Amino acid sequence: MSKLKDVLRVYLNRLVDLSSNNRSIFLPKIIASQMIDLKDFHFLNNHASFFYITELLGRKRNIPLIQVLDSRDQNVNQLSVRLKRLKQQVSFTIEETGEKSLFVGWPFVEGKLLNGQLTRCPLVFFPVELILEDKTWYLRKSVGELPFLNPSFLLAYSQAVGKPFDAEWLEASLEDFNKDPMGFRTDLYQLLKNQIELNFSREIYKDQLEFFPDNTRDFFEENFDVGLLKLKPYAILGQFSQKSSFLMDDYEQLIKESDHENLEELFSDYFVNKSENPQPTTESNLYNTFPIDSSQEAVIHHTKSGNSCVVQGPPGTGKSQLICNMVADFASRGKKVLVVSQKRAALDVVYQRVASQGMANFTALVHDYRGDRKELYKKINHQISSLENYQALNRSIDAIQLERNFSQMCRNIERYSDFFDAYKDALYDTSDCGAPVKELYLTTDYRSVGIDMTQFYRCFRLDELDGFLNDFEQYQYYYKKFQISASFWLHRVDFSTMGPEAIQGASATFQELFSVKITAKNDLNTMLADDFEYGLIYQSFQQKEKIDALRLSMIDQEIYEKFKALMMHDAGTLDLLWLENKVDMISKLLMDEGVEWGISNQEVEETLQNAVHYSKQLESLYGKISMKVNPKKFEVIKSLLEINGLKNNKEDISVLVQRLENRMNLNHQYALLEQKNWIKLPEKPFTIEQFEKVAALHLKALKARFIMSELGVLASYFYKPQFSFDHFQNLLEGVSVINDWVEDHFSNWRAYLTEIQIKHLLSGEDEGKLKEIQGNLPKDIDELTRFDKLRHSMLEEEKKVIEKLIDEFPDSDYEGLKAIFLSSLKISWISHLEAKYPVLKEIYGPQIKSNISDFENSVEEKLKIARFIIEIRLREEVCSKLEYNRLNNLISYRELAHQVGKKRQIWSVKKLIDHYKAEIFRLIPCWLASPETASALFPLEQYFDLVIFDEASQCYFERGLPLMLRGKQVVVAGDQQQLQPYDLYQTRIQTEEEDTMEVEIDALLDMVAQYFPTFHLQTHYRSETLPLIDFSNRHFYEGKLYMLPDRKVLNSGEQGLKLISVDGIWENQTNQLEAEEVILQLQSLRIKFPLDSIGIITFNYYQMMLIASLIELDETLSLDDNIRVKNIENVQGDEFDHVVFSVGYSRNPEGKFTANFGLLSRKGGENRLNVAITRARKQNILISSLKASDFKERHMKNAGIRLLKAYLVFVDEVQQGKAALELRPDAPGYDRNWSFRDRLIGNYGNHEVVENPYSAVMDLEVKEKEKAVAAILTDDQRFFASSTAKEAFVYHPRLLTSRNWNIVFLFSRQYWLDKEDLLQTKIAQVKTQSGE
Repeated sequence: MSKLKDVLRVYLNRLVDLSSNNRSIFLPKIIASQMIDLKDFHFLNNHASFFYITELLGRKRNIPLIQVLDSRDQNVNQLSVRLKRLKQQVSFTIEETGEKSLFVGWPFVEGKLLNGQLTRCPLVFFPVELILEDKTWYLRKSVGELPFLNPSFLLAYSQAVGKPFDAEWLEASLEDFNKDPMGFRTDLYQLLKNQIELNFSREIYKDQLEFFPDNTRDFFEENFDVGLLKLKPYAILGQFSQKSSFLMDDYEQLIKESDHENLEELFSDYFVNKSENPQPTTESNLYNTFPIDSSQEAVIHHTKSGNSCVVQGPPGTGKSQLICNMVADFASRGKKVLVVSQKRAALDVVYQRVASQGMANFTALVHDYRGDRKELYKKINHQISSLENYQALNRSIDAIQLERNFSQMCRNIERYSDFFDAYKDALYDTSDCGAPVKELYLTTDYRSVGIDMTQFYRCFRLDELDGFLNDFEQYQYYYKKFQISASFWLHRVDFSTMGPEAIQGASATFQELFSVKITAKNDLNTMLADDFEYGLIYQSFQQKEKIDALRLSMIDQEIYEKFKALMMHDAGTLDLLWLENKVDMISKLLMDEGVEWGISNQEVEETLQNAVHYSKQLESLYGKISMKVNPKKFEVIKSLLEINGLKNNKEDISVLVQRLENRMNLNHQYALLEQKNWIKLPEKPFTIEQFEKVAALHLKALKARFIMSELGVLASYFYKPQFSFDHFQNLLEGVSVINDWVEDHFSNWRAYLTEIQIKHLLSGEDEGKLKEIQGNLPKDIDELTRFDKLRHSMLEEEKKVIEKLIDEFPDSDYEGLKAIFLSSLKISWISHLEAKYPVLKEIYGPQIKSNISDFENSVEEKLKIARFIIEIRLREEVCSKLEYNRLNNLISYRELAHQVGKKRQIWSVKKLIDHYKAEIFRLIPCWLASPETASALFPLEQYFDLVIFDEASQCYFERGLPLMLRGKQVVVAGDQQQLQPYDLYQTRIQTEEEDTMEVEIDALLDMVAQYFPTFHLQTHYRSETLPLIDFSNRHFYEGKLYMLPDRKVLNSGEQGLKLISVDGIWENQTNQLEAEEVILQLQSLRIKFPLDSIGIITFNYYQMMLIASLIELDETLSLDDNIRVKNIENVQGDEFDHVVFSVGYSRNPEGKFTANFGLLSRKGGENRLNVAITRARKQNILISSLKASDFKERHMKNAGIRLLKAYLVFVDEVQQGKAALELRPDAPGYDRNWSFRDRLIGNYGNHEVVENPYSAVMDLEVKEKEKAVAAILTDDQRFFASSTAKEAFVYHPRLLTSRNWNIVFLFSRQYWLDKEDLLQTKIAQVKTQSGE
């Protein structure tokens, strides 16, 4: 189907009110259990049957029918039984739906409508009640309830003629009709003559009734003519539901107006959150008057944000409480709320609860739009008359102080919520170190020894340690083997890039090194000045350049001799640099202008002076004259010029002067050299060649002397004074050869060995040790390769930490080092996280206990204040916008008060709401009704801010849809594991083209879940013992319900389940013996529990009726209003302290098992069973004639029957103490390494700490002598799984306290700091607190 209109037509057809299956349109036969022909009473009470019509039209309220029992007239007795059965059916209907569906229908219309549809139905309905007083049956006319035309017939007629009736005509009342039967019929004719073509025959005007003839449909098809309708004098007392006609109108309007493509589009148009800037729900704008849990709170937050949703509420999870809180919250904000349910019990529970919170006057409960009109109008009138009282009440209350107190409580709650939420975030934050600090607290001891990891801990995330720990284990093994001072491999080359060839290469290196040692020893041993040592080899190699220089300087005997002479002098007294300087200076003097050797050393200075003077004389005339006057004065100068081949001129005299200066300088340097006894100079005069030869000899010898000095200890091996030049040369040659051999191979050796290792091998005297190293080479090289690869792959910080651990704890093995490392690391991370999150330390402070207490008290106090605030606001809303005339008389509500206060010409509720919508909703913002009633009351408009459906699994989607569209938001609550839609009186038409989701899904709950987000309520409050709900939790809710038994009940040993086997017989769809056992159990329960409520649940209707009749025979039980008899089809929404089951099914009188299990075997039978077994708060008593062996293989194919057998077995096992309750699995995402409770489980003196199946609301249980003493609440997975801090620190403790559990709070940090005394101290406190 492509268009929504087509789907809506399917829904319209399913309502069936216009089909001939509807008894209000076509009644071919009387339904014996639900109808009685008034003609049957003809003269049974000394009156003709028409007497009852006359009385109905008259003013008497009670109309006598017959005696309950007449020993003289069997007809009376039979009718009395039928009246009794009818009364039970009526009561059943009222209990179920709240609809008052008992009418006398007279006269009847029969014939064929213009569209060929058969009709045979009452034209007028007279609302009545059936009562039994003083052993007489009466019909009682409902006060204020007037007869009315059959709306189903009118709707069918208008559909047939294709023209709707005038709305004003439909609203016309029969109130002013003549009270005389003839006058009434005349008035009726006048009313109908212009609207309906109807044959008022003569017989209809006779004051008599005719028996209602039963006929088949075929009979009517053959005998009725199209368009011909006749009135017949039939009168039937029976149930005629009037619920669906207004829903039909809704669908007609929807089909006419809707242009949506599908339901998705329709819902998006109606329910999309239109808030432009939706404000988050805070504590200060949440007004709830009943305690809530976190799953309920999530729904409220979602709804308050302007969204719609589905709520799945398994039995006892507080669905009604959630609805009441949403009603209170919305009403407190001036919003209008409609609560819808087909179950009267569900609406009654909601009403009773909101009424208990002071909202009764502001809430309208309308089960029947006609029958409850009087009470509704009375309430509206009361509200109007209470205006002054409301204003006075509000003036008398310090509203400002209330708001301040409320705000203070909200701030407290938000502060503590923030505190504990911050604690939770900090406790379970893994972002920094890969593990929560909680795990660190539980797995470390702050007093344990360790290393300082302040510089390193950030490099180690606890969730990434596996690889490191694996590396650690290898590293510490290799480190202890290779990185110790005694290891040959401490100082080694990097093997990380080498492969297997390294083993061969290293082995070859060792061989070569050993060869060098042997050769060196063989070649040098006899030549050395001292005994040969292997250390000489490497020392010589280290001094190779010096040794080569020494060898090259010793080129002849002369140098060697000079060297030997120098060896006799201490090297400290020799100065090569000084000598080189002097030699250089003298050489320069000799090479420049030369030296004047013609005079003695003593004459040099004087001669130089004369030469300088002579030169100056030549520069002046006076000088020249002077020299001529005294020619002998410069004879020496002239002689020297001549000897040196110089001319007597200025230039040559300058040359002479220079030579004289050189001579004088040479004499000075020579004098200095002659002071050194280790220098032997040539005699003067000498040539430069002579000087340089002697100087070179000295310099070479001196350099050799210094080389020898630099060789250190090697000098003592290389030189002795008695060594000849040749011996010395040969020794140096031999050493050089070895050095060259080493040098040629050294680069190859360095590929596998460091210089230190080579030195060690060359110098080592312990041949055994060296051979051992060589023998371990294959293994060592392989491990070194892996070790060095490992070193390269690791961070520097990782290596430093491992080495630090090994160095500080050298005697520890890997496991010990690992433990120290982890402890040190965790303690460092704890310090880091506690610095980052100061709240972690606060949880151990003295204030934590008072914080938790204040948190709980603030929530409780806020609840109390919220109730007063809501009442104030509701009263304010009623009194707002009041208008007064100039005479100061109130005119607001004036017209409304007139309409609801009238005694005659009373408007229908729908008409009243049409005219005074704003005023009515201001007076009464909260409404509770069935889908059909709400449809009859409110136009198809979005009147309400919120529409809430309860028990939506039982509501057909087509019945709920129009009501959804009356709200701006919708919350659909129910349980898909409970009863599916079922109509007691109507057959739902199925269409042929049911091939899409919109037409294949029946239940409102299931359909809406396809379009809206779903929330799940999880905490089960109803059952006092776990076995009461455990079976259902396992088989229907996947173990997801949170359950908590009452501690005192738990200690009493009461399991809450009892199986009573009887040998009953299944006959006429009843089991007499089981019914009698039920009475016995009722009598016993009444003695033990006089004030408790008791429900009897049967598995079929006839067993229910049998038990009900037996109860009526018991004088005590029949007067007990706290006893209810139900069958599995109509018990949903009820709860009792005790439930007694009568299974009923058994073998027949012939001993054969022929029962088909009735409703249990039908579709949804397992859901019916689930509903039935979850009604009790304290106890289920199962009375059964069935044994597990009675179930056949064919029965096991049916889910309902299969589960019934399983339940029988379960109850039996519980009763015998054989049933074991399963422990709850860990919360998703919770790591068991974080578990505090695992460390707490155990024995502590007389106390035992154990796990239990209710870990969702407590972590551990403290027992003493097998009795539960207290609940331990930790920051474990209960806290981890909690959606809010309130859940963990308020909601769970509140639930525990309500179930008589003492509470101990323990935190992981407490355990870390004080694990020895923690439990003993706390458990002692428990005993003191409990007084046990």
